Amino acid sequence: MANMNYDLYSQIESFNTKLTMNTLQFLMKCGELKKVPKGEVISNEGDPSDTVYIIVEGTASVEKTDPFGNRNRLATVRSGALLGEMGVFLNMKRSATIVAHSDMTLIEFTNQNFINALPKTPDITVRLLKSLADKINVINQKYTDLMMKNTVLVLGIYILSSAAQGSDPEVTVVLDTHVVLRQTHISAKRIKSVLNVFLKNELIGKWKVKDNQLHFRVKVAEMRGFLKGLSGAL
Repeated sequence: MANMNYDLYSQIESFNTKLTMNTLQFLMKCGELKKVPKGEVISNEGDPSDTVYIIVEGTASVEKTDPFGNRNRLATVRSGALLGEMGVFLNMKRSATIVAHSDMTLIEFTNQNFINALPKTPDITVRLLKSLADKINVINQKYTDLMMKNTVLVLGIYILSSAAQGSDPEVTVVLDTHVVLRQTHISAKRIKSVLNVFLKNELIGKWKVKDNQLHFRVKVAEMRGFLKGLSGAL
């Protein structure tokens, strides 16, 4: 185990949740103090999740590799953050790569030591629950955003396919909400939400409703460009 001296106390106070003396004793007994230089990889995507880290000082980048081999930064985490806690309970591999964005000080725990200490350290337990809740909220929001983007893309393509072919920069489109629901499973309420997105981006004009049909003008070229950019972002 690392020999942690009293100087660590002032660094611990920078955590988002003030840690008690009981927690400090837990850190000193169960954790290993590690110094990580800027640019060093702390853990790689796909590695076994066999350790948990608490950032004492410094910042780290959370990065993920896309299907084309590019590593993209998802987030930056700072003092007080827990890293790797999801793997403790889900027995999963690392979902992202963690890289030191600056010189860092970490406390490293084995999964078992971390689990054993939780009943004795309520402030760490609260921090863990908050971290898990935050990550679940982020996942839910990303899922919601992705579903919305997919709906925008589907309806946009549907609108283009319904537009009369020709050289006019703007054409009139008529959408029957019942038909759209049957063919795309997009509800009338969601259709209007997506149309508001198009309206805000000045891709269509204000629509009129008649017998469950929506009548509006669409800028064909601008709509194609918008959807092309959106599909590249998914």
